[in-house]
Amino acid sequence: MIGRNDPCLCGSGKKYKKCCEGKAQVTSASLFNEEVEMILQSFYETYPQRKDIGQYIDLVQAWSPKLQDHLQKELIEAVALDEFFFHMRPDIWTGYLKKVSKKTVRPATVRLLENWTSPAMFIGAISHIDEQYIHATHALTQESVQIRRENKKPIPEGMQIFTFLLPDGSEQAGHFLAVSTLIFFSSEYEKVFQAFANDYPSVEKAADNHLAFWQMLVENGYAGEEFTSFEADVLTQVKQFLQQHALSEAQLIPVVEDYLIEQQPAARKAAAIAAGAIRFGQERALFEASFTVKEIAEHFGISATSLNKYYQDMLAYQLATA
Repeated sequence: MIGRNDPCLCGSGKKYKKCCEGKAQVTSASLFNEEVEMILQSFYETYPQRKDIGQYIDLVQAWSPKLQDHLQKELIEAVALDEFFFHMRPDIWTGYLKKVSKKTVRPATVRLLENWTSPAMFIGAISHIDEQYIHATHALTQESVQIRRENKKPIPEGMQIFTFLLPDGSEQAGHFLAVSTLIFFSSEYEKVFQAFANDYPSVEKAADNHLAFWQMLVENGYAGEEFTSFEADVLTQVKQFLQQHALSEAQLIPVVEDYLIEQQPAARKAAAIAAGAIRFGQERALFEASFTVKEIAEHFGISATSLNKYYQDMLAYQLATA
């Protein structure tokens, strides 16, 4: 076994601790994280099995009449699956963990699986974001947690979040990963989270009333969106313009979404941002078209000055994040 002060085996002439030790640690951590993701992915690819499908379908059918007028079928099925695995039939999850543990060699993974027996429902507010974790506060316990980020997509601070959590394997207190559905809600639904926490003030009561949480959301206007009504209006107007002129959405819409989330532009009219986005898309060759500033402004019913303000804002945002 190579010591930290021994010459590095790569032949660089440096001590191991000054050369490849860090790389080895990164590789080991990466392999561990990949193994964890594979375990979770394999579970959802395997379960529920045929003998349990009927019970899951019954649950979806019981939930659907109360949610289907507001939420898409896929979202209802996803949140009902959380309920099925982690509350209604936890034996499926724990049985899977026992099978995996018997085949697992890495001691760190075995220890992690021993702490995975009870995924916990989490509802709360995001306080801030760093490169690796979402920092959030539990609406029921006021506990501060760090949830591993699934990707680098911008997430605005102040949003609400729903998920089921498991320890992330870092062996640091309060560090978790989302076992399944990770859903963000704009700050306008904060009152719903607070009301649910008031009605069901313990973690156990909240878990027993999972469906009530979704019913309260839809009763307050939630329709599965991750944007505020204003942001959704901007995106709708941009999409309608592109569709009306048979232009591709593929490159522009993701940029506009990230801009709205990360910059939180304060405009009196959604149309002003939408018009600026169209000029931005045209100038940056994100679609093929040739509209004058006047034509774009007239289409959206706003001034050229307003259009150019948000065009310049989007341009500065892109340059800053490039």
